[in-house]
Amino acid sequence: MYHYGWPVMLALCAKGIMGRRYRKRSSASSIIGDTAYIGSKLPWWGALIFGLIVFTIFYFVVPSWLESKLADASDSNLYPMFESIYGRRSHWFEYLGIACGLIGVYFAARNYLTNKYATREERGLVGLVARILSRNLD
Repeated sequence: MYHYGWPVMLALCAKGIMGRRYRKRSSASSIIGDTAYIGSKLPWWGALIFGLIVFTIFYFVVPSWLESKLADASDSNLYPMFESIYGRRSHWFEYLGIACGLIGVYFAARNYLTNKYATREERGLVGLVARILSRNLD
């Protein structure tokens, strides 16, 4: 541990150098936030292609892969457990695909109309609206 006096420690903590806390977020929230960050930095056509690719992966590819894993486990005695787990996960990935696709479409339109980067607050708001809309569209 550091052996500074309490005034130095207080100054370091006030500046945010020491005592940082890691805020754990859910993986879905991290994926949506990262998608919003990447989409805001790309040109309009890049954001559209990125949104389409992420939507395809999360909405079609991952659930079909989970279904194939479920079909492989159909002979097992634990099949009902696998079915409930994979069914729930499949629904989560479809939700993520819709949210990431909406974020890609939004930033494609936004980046086409303006060439400024989105602020952190705007990316957070876009992520929140995408989560709400994807739950309603799912």
